[in-house]
Amino acid sequence: MKNIISFIFLFLMALSAGAKTVRYELVATKGKINLSGKKTVDFALMINGGIPAPTLEFTEGDDAEIVLKNNIPDDELSVHWHGILLDPSMDGVPYVNTPPIFPGESFTFKFKIRQHGTYWYHSHTNVQEQKGLYGAIVIHPKEKKIKYDKDLVVVVSDWSDENASQILKNLKKDGDYYLFKKNTMRSWWGAIKADSLKSYLTNEWTRMGGMDFSDVGYDAFLINGQRTPPSFMAHPGEKIRIRVINAAASSYFYVSLGNIPMKIISMDGVDIKPTFANDFLMGMAETYDLLFEAPEHKNYELKATTQDGTGSTSIWIGMGPNVPAPIRPFPDMYASMDHGSMNHNLPEQGPMDHGSMDHSSMDHGSMEQPSPQDIIPSFSVNDAEASSKTEFLPHIPRHDVKLILDGDMERYVWHINGKAIHQDTTINIKENEIIRFTFENKTMMHHPMHLHGHFFRVINKHGERSPMKHTVDVAPHSSRTIEFYSNEPGDWMLHCHNLYHLKTGMARVVKYSSFTPSQEIQEWQKQDPHLHDHVYYRGMFEAATNHVQAQLNLMNTWDEIELRYETREDFNWKGEGDLFYKRWFGRFTSLIAGGTLVEDEGAAVAGFGYLLPFLFETHTLMDHEGRLRFDLEKRFQWTKTIYTDAEFTFRQKQESEFEISLMYQRQWDWSAGLMFTEHSAGIGAQYNF
Repeated sequence: MKNIISFIFLFLMALSAGAKTVRYELVATKGKINLSGKKTVDFALMINGGIPAPTLEFTEGDDAEIVLKNNIPDDELSVHWHGILLDPSMDGVPYVNTPPIFPGESFTFKFKIRQHGTYWYHSHTNVQEQKGLYGAIVIHPKEKKIKYDKDLVVVVSDWSDENASQILKNLKKDGDYYLFKKNTMRSWWGAIKADSLKSYLTNEWTRMGGMDFSDVGYDAFLINGQRTPPSFMAHPGEKIRIRVINAAASSYFYVSLGNIPMKIISMDGVDIKPTFANDFLMGMAETYDLLFEAPEHKNYELKATTQDGTGSTSIWIGMGPNVPAPIRPFPDMYASMDHGSMNHNLPEQGPMDHGSMDHSSMDHGSMEQPSPQDIIPSFSVNDAEASSKTEFLPHIPRHDVKLILDGDMERYVWHINGKAIHQDTTINIKENEIIRFTFENKTMMHHPMHLHGHFFRVINKHGERSPMKHTVDVAPHSSRTIEFYSNEPGDWMLHCHNLYHLKTGMARVVKYSSFTPSQEIQEWQKQDPHLHDHVYYRGMFEAATNHVQAQLNLMNTWDEIELRYETREDFNWKGEGDLFYKRWFGRFTSLIAGGTLVEDEGAAVAGFGYLLPFLFETHTLMDHEGRLRFDLEKRFQWTKTIYTDAEFTFRQKQESEFEISLMYQRQWDWSAGLMFTEHSAGIGAQYNF
């Protein structure tokens, strides 16, 4: 027995001696930078003085030791190691499983490298990711099975010269705030010119508005922190492993390579059956690895074009004459709902040890030319086939969870199963089960859903060879099913990786029933900002020759206070106004209580609001004397810059009134034009804030 114990001890010592500790020191600072070429900003957040942060390299089996110091003077800090399998205390989500790092303090992350592939890291605090806190991680396998000569890391991101904290506030004022900046305003005239009036009316009838590709208007799109990074020199015949990382806060990208099909060999760090494609749509937080053999005397463009068509960024690979990537046509802003990614009921599958996943596929030394029928026009996870079987054993207990992804673009509220994370924080699971999440997307936006601390099978047409990922796109009005073996006890975030969707509610914490966090983390969890329902505001002031009106709204996820005051020439410049409290129940319905002032007479009112088909907003109210009031309001967007706001109010036993405008607007804040009431016409301007 003594000899056996000695042997085990020596064996463990040998393993420990063979492990290499790879240490990095990362220092976060705040400073000035000009990434757009238009403006120098002072809110940029950098690690070791740069955007993106340094690329961290490891070899499978290494011990990682990363010291992160916060030299940002006015904000706490965090870093999440995206896609890395580790102890939950090292995951880097402040107040959930790791302490926040306050100014002047540091934290040392220590974890064993249990995998290889292409990953990345980013802040999980506030909206710091958008301000520059992100970088690449490259983990080499113990044994190199894919032959290539060089690595090229391509970190794609979006950049705004506007502080990301203000971006979030603007979106809460109006989900369409950035349509003017992006020049993507839909209109009746635009629909007629595009021969899409039927689609436009159908979208309004269903109260969906239209396809929504992106929320934010950006000033630049970057590769490795630059709009035009230097060319990557590759000699003829050299094989390049291109590691593409979407580190954008809220932009999907179509990626293409010159005029040739790309050989895709890995997704989210896990190798797949090599597949040729002309392009692929890449969601936020996903990674793709490509294998490219440099041809003689040519320079190929690797191009990432935003899904909303508002910009692109490129890096050139090779030597010689340029071979540009195709220019993508501008997306159809009047497209009908996309059901192309609906997930059909496939045979149920069965445990896989995350640490022992096959991250290496076959030898890809030869760069064969694919036949036309083997080239996928636009690759997605639906086409991905794992390099080996991923199915789970049939005898393992299974647990199904349905997760409905929904939101309200106008009020900019995003949630799961009708509740934001502050209302319903956790999804409770048991250890050693197969957990199956079925996402059902009821919105007009793509949602890249990411589960921390795990890889999951994305159930697709390849059945037992469905691919393994850590982030998956859920397309508009579609469903997507994933499943994983619950063998990583901890508290783990599950969330949409659109930064602004996460910050407004589309998230949960997946909590193992067998796991108890440390006492320190339990104390931090009581202060979790995810549990707070933050308050935002929007306002309007309108002045014309025949009336003056002002409105202020204070709102959180489901509650809203609306204060409106108006005075008209029609009333001999006497005032009227409303003070309403609204409790929202989803996108369409709200209960209303408050008071109103008309003709110097005050009244208490109660009722409800409802959004009718064709986006008619209504209020149906009854005052304390039993008098009915009905409000009807709609905006008609005639062109990109000309609109009409029509408002009608019926009051029982009091004078009804209406207001119709014809306004010119080039930016969200200001508009000016003609304003008509039931008794007069005027000219004026409106200011939104």
